[in-house]
Amino acid sequence: MTPDGGATTASRQTFITGNAVRLAAGQVRHSLLSAASEELQVPPDSIILRNGRVTAGDRSISLASAINLAINEGRTLTAQAIYTAPPTVRLGEPGDAHIAFSFATQAAQVEVNTETGEVKVLRIVAAHDIGRVINPLALSGQIEGGVMMSLSLALFEEFKQVGGIPQATTLAKYHLAKAADKPEITVLFVEEPVSTGPYGAKGVGEITLIPTAAAITNAIFNATGGRIYSLPATPQRVLETLRR
Repeated sequence: MTPDGGATTASRQTFITGNAVRLAAGQVRHSLLSAASEELQVPPDSIILRNGRVTAGDRSISLASAINLAINEGRTLTAQAIYTAPPTVRLGEPGDAHIAFSFATQAAQVEVNTETGEVKVLRIVAAHDIGRVINPLALSGQIEGGVMMSLSLALFEEFKQVGGIPQATTLAKYHLAKAADKPEITVLFVEEPVSTGPYGAKGVGEITLIPTAAAITNAIFNATGGRIYSLPATPQRVLETLRR
């Protein structure tokens, strides 16, 4: 149960909510270990929680038993914590402009049909400095999703207007990348923990789609010698570029 923690925008949610969860869990852990320490007759700071067991030296009880001990002693096993991020300043002012900068680099391999202008993305390698992996499966999905969003921007999406009136008023008319357009995506995690993040984690949101379109258009240039300056790189634009 969480109070309003703000929007999930700006790649902030794992960092902000994660730190709040970490602080609250620390309070619950303290109550739990205080009860277990009395049963095991050891100081709380000597207890290890691992694989569903509460262990101190050669003595051990199950986590469920420790929970029952705490409940029977009237200890609370719920907690609330509020995490407030450190202050930041505007760009150009003295101080930190962001709480935890993320970094990414991507490379693309493409195949270009020089007769039709069609571009097929064969492979994307996406390396992201994420601080610390909290949820590997969700993180892979986040990066793959961002890559596909930007691939769609690079090759298909075009918001045409005539006299200020949008011409693509439905998704059937607005060309998006489809599952069949998905290339091989290799995801690389670079773990360089940030001191202020939950267990070293930092945000991985928008940054997953920032490098992709540039990587694809650079690959088109390397393949053909033609530089794309306007997205999307439609077959017509690619052919016009090659003719120039």
